[in-house]
Amino acid sequence: MTCGSCAARVEGALQAVDGVGASRVNLATETASVIATPAGVDPADLLAAVREAGYEAESVEVGAALELDRGRDQQLVGQRGVLAQAIGLALPVVGLQHLAPLLFAGPAGGRPWWSIVQAVICTALLCLRPGRQILGGGLRAARHRSPNMDLLVSIGVAVAFVSSLVALVAGTGTYYFEAAALIVAFITLGRYFETRARREASGAVAALARRLPQTATRLHDGQPETVPVSDIRVGDHVRVAQDTLVPVDGRVLTGSAAVDESAITGESVPRSRGPGDPVRAGGVVREGMITVEATAVGEASAVGRILRAVEDAQAGKTRMQRIADRVAGVFVPIVIALALATFIGWVVAGWIDPGQDGAGIGWALRCAVAVLVIACPCAMGLATPTAVLVATGTAAGRGILVRDAAALEAAGQVNVILLDKTGTLTAGQAQVQEVWDEPVGPITTEAGAVLEWAASAEQFSQHPLARAIVAKARESNLKLRDVGEFANEPGLGVRATIDGHEVLVGSRALLAQHEVDFSTVQARADQMSADGQTVTLLAIDGVCAGVIGLLDTPRPGASRAVDHLTRLGIEPVMITGDQAATATAVAASVGIEEVHAEMLPESKLAQVRRRQEAGQRVAFVGDGINDAPALTGADVGIAFATGTDVAVESADITLLRDDLSLVAEAIELARRSVRIMKENLFWAFFYNMVAIPLAAFGVVRPGLAAAAMMASSISVVLNSLRLREKEGQNGKTAERQENAQASAQSAGAAGGQR
Repeated sequence: MTCGSCAARVEGALQAVDGVGASRVNLATETASVIATPAGVDPADLLAAVREAGYEAESVEVGAALELDRGRDQQLVGQRGVLAQAIGLALPVVGLQHLAPLLFAGPAGGRPWWSIVQAVICTALLCLRPGRQILGGGLRAARHRSPNMDLLVSIGVAVAFVSSLVALVAGTGTYYFEAAALIVAFITLGRYFETRARREASGAVAALARRLPQTATRLHDGQPETVPVSDIRVGDHVRVAQDTLVPVDGRVLTGSAAVDESAITGESVPRSRGPGDPVRAGGVVREGMITVEATAVGEASAVGRILRAVEDAQAGKTRMQRIADRVAGVFVPIVIALALATFIGWVVAGWIDPGQDGAGIGWALRCAVAVLVIACPCAMGLATPTAVLVATGTAAGRGILVRDAAALEAAGQVNVILLDKTGTLTAGQAQVQEVWDEPVGPITTEAGAVLEWAASAEQFSQHPLARAIVAKARESNLKLRDVGEFANEPGLGVRATIDGHEVLVGSRALLAQHEVDFSTVQARADQMSADGQTVTLLAIDGVCAGVIGLLDTPRPGASRAVDHLTRLGIEPVMITGDQAATATAVAASVGIEEVHAEMLPESKLAQVRRRQEAGQRVAFVGDGINDAPALTGADVGIAFATGTDVAVESADITLLRDDLSLVAEAIELARRSVRIMKENLFWAFFYNMVAIPLAAFGVVRPGLAAAAMMASSISVVLNSLRLREKEGQNGKTAERQENAQASAQSAGAAGGQR
């Protein structure tokens, strides 16, 4: 594919195949993805449809970024050879055009010998690979009635060359061999630089793909053997030596090592890993040696999932891209009509005033050819997909996974961000500070009984508060009771049946919902909240039986991250299910003024809806099951990868590292992406608006028109590559250093806020 018209043509061909629900074609990556209907689709039909549309296609596996990158390398090498031929043959044609008349005398109005030489060289240029690439593409486009860039350029080259041959035979002395040669040379040069720039644009994804090694050392009956990674199965034991890549996701069985996972999470500090600790495919063992039991391999590994997510994001389209694609789809026929109108206009002008400058068939042909060549919609087609390609690949390298291009566009327009408390603004590693053991019910007659009953009920919950209670009980050597029935009450707590007793553990709202009177512990709970503790209540058989106070401190760097969001012009708001006193204390410590506490999942979603109705663009950051509705309902949902599966699945952006500064970084990158998309589209449209009239009025010669057209395409790609540069690098250094150690310590935090 060479332009947006090609992408539109292929997309339409795929969409017409039976069983295709939707198709997306990406010009920048030269890939297509198809969503099938429940009836299913035969891949062979998809390949046949693309070929019928005049293009070649082959199936690739998900995660084939490295394979595609190698293909681009081969394409670049081949294009370099074509470029050498094009320049080597075009230079003599141009030299003869400008130097021969000055050095040699030729017959007036006849056939100077150098024109014959030009014709021979130009014929060779068009018959060899440089010309065949362009003219062959144009013929395919014409045969399949698929107007694209190749068709425009082919018509321009053919008109210039054929008219020159006719003039040579007739002896009229008007030749355009130079124009034909320069068009081919500049188009070939442009394609080379464009291929090179697009390869650089996709480099971030290919770098991720390289994190998956091809071989691994598997232990078979205790003996090491080198096998392809594709042969590794879950449960196999793999030895990873120093300075080698971890080939699979797994847990360490023996040994210890410092593992660098910066390519996956963006975290620059290697993490110490020993028996029982998890490791991820793509990490590098910097010191030591470990034996790993495989828990996920290939596409199911962490880096495999990242690759799949990035490829999915790059296959998507923004609203701006859909508009550009629609324009590109009809642009080529319009340009052909404009070129024809230009030719007719100049011919008519010559009839009306034969003596004017530029009158005649030759001048009309020159202007028409210039219009055909200069007005290619390449830049339009590359404007947004290249920016998306670079942005999503760069984001993945920094530990930010964007689900699709639309999410990237939406994140760039956010002006208010709602942040959950536990596990988001705080570290999610709450610790039990106080347990009120005074017996207030018939069951809790022994010291520690409150903790024992609460932990027994909470042992199946993934909430960080629940895990803190269970951890405290085990630390106190309390034996957890068997649970008969268990139910999670999102945003409130849990309900369980233990030894025939109905047990409730959670917030005051949970007890109130079940009509449990907790007035006897109200004063104690209020005091705990005033001290900044999160209060969890225990009720047994409808009687409030105890109070547990937990403390979850703000993440290191949370206040700096909130300040960064504020400086970006984004209003930060805390929205949590925790008690108002605790929430207010945490909010004040990180610099958030507006707080909404004791919010249920539906209340969080209602808050998102209310702000959207007021015209705000809302991002929601959370990591718990109770955050899922708000994550889905927000314009952009952001979750930490260490959160619950439900939260991660509901989010548009996933942060691979427990670093709150990534939220602002993701929004900043999205804003830059949107800005560059707009710049690209503006210059693509502005270029055509200015260039077409200049060509039509004879200001721009055909050769220069080819150079201008390819320069516009290359400039779009190069402008997109600026996204790889990191704005505010120095400003983030202190924050990175502050968060590095805390990120490593809090990697296992998960859950959400009640």
